[in-house]
Amino acid sequence: MGLATFLACEEDSSIAIESKVALDKTTTSGKIGDVITANVTLKGRDVQKLVVTKSINGVPAPDFSVEIPLTAGNDSYPFSQMILAGDEEGTLVYTFSGFNGSGALIDASDLAVSVRLSGVPLLTRYDWRLAQQITGGDNTLTDAMRDNVYRLNADYSWQYDWGASGPTNFEDLNQYCAWKIIGNESQVDSIYLIKFGFLAATPTLEGYKVTKLEGEDLWLETTMDLSWLGLSAETPVIEKYIGIAKSSDFTPYRGANPADYSWGNCTPGAY
Repeated sequence: MGLATFLACEEDSSIAIESKVALDKTTTSGKIGDVITANVTLKGRDVQKLVVTKSINGVPAPDFSVEIPLTAGNDSYPFSQMILAGDEEGTLVYTFSGFNGSGALIDASDLAVSVRLSGVPLLTRYDWRLAQQITGGDNTLTDAMRDNVYRLNADYSWQYDWGASGPTNFEDLNQYCAWKIIGNESQVDSIYLIKFGFLAATPTLEGYKVTKLEGEDLWLETTMDLSWLGLSAETPVIEKYIGIAKSSDFTPYRGANPADYSWGNCTPGAY
């Protein structure tokens, strides 16, 4: 190979080929319920059809294919799409594919979306350990409560592990049944925990306002009737929970037989 040929190859290898389907960004992020946006620019006149498809972990979403209408004299087009529940289950990618008049693929560009968990998917992703409890302005979290762990299941049942330290407030006398939300899948305003007291046929609903649900932090507010202690019948209670990875160590009704806790007719998802 001559020197001139070698130099020509060196020059050619550094030439960047301009994409005919160019995006103003290749990555973005958001949480479930957010709307992501992008702008796609077509270079040249080869692209006659523009189609957007979606995949999660490389698996195409069969129910998603959007053709963006093209207009003469316009080479820039906006795209927007809401992040849906389920999009957080893997690597979310939108592919913008340009085709010529014969239907042949000309070029394509990808938009990768990093999805932050929120709402119900976040609540069911982790187990939740009690980390702080403030009752009427006083710290009421005892050492025996620090290993209390709650699990909210996707079928809207819930389970409670009071830890190796054992129950501290007669928790072992309850049948833990179901949970429900006020809000929607992506924005939870309140949580209700449904349980049956000892041998009770009618369930009890305990309501908690969600003041923060982000990352591994869950803050709840409720009130408690502590008039028998000389306090208000609506004493405010603030609780902080930390999301922890689910593990096989989680043991509902720890130290007892879960089969013995079935005196109430519990139907998760029906409350």
